[in-house]
Amino acid sequence: MSAPAPARKPLGVRATPEQHRLLTEAAAREHRSVSSFVLDAAIKAATAGPRELPPPQYSEEEAAAILKEAQAMFRKSNVYGHDLVEELFAERRADAERG
Repeated sequence: MSAPAPARKPLGVRATPEQHRLLTEAAAREHRSVSSFVLDAAIKAATAGPRELPPPQYSEEEAAAILKEAQAMFRKSNVYGHDLVEELFAERRADAERG
């Protein structure tokens, strides 16, 4: 008598028709089910450890909105209104004069 199979939990994903076609073809090339193919790929990715991600790609409008938000946050935190760029330049000039 064989041991009972371990309990399994369902895992559902949604794919576009094109994504589904690609996965189905890739699974067929390996003579596997789509479920087995996708689960194996997901497990490999999950256990591979950290990897360097590509930098995010922003549209010009998104980048401008992010910059505006960062500037607003900085303005709120700079309660004394210091010109930090000028302070940095002054420090660098002083360092250069000291040698």
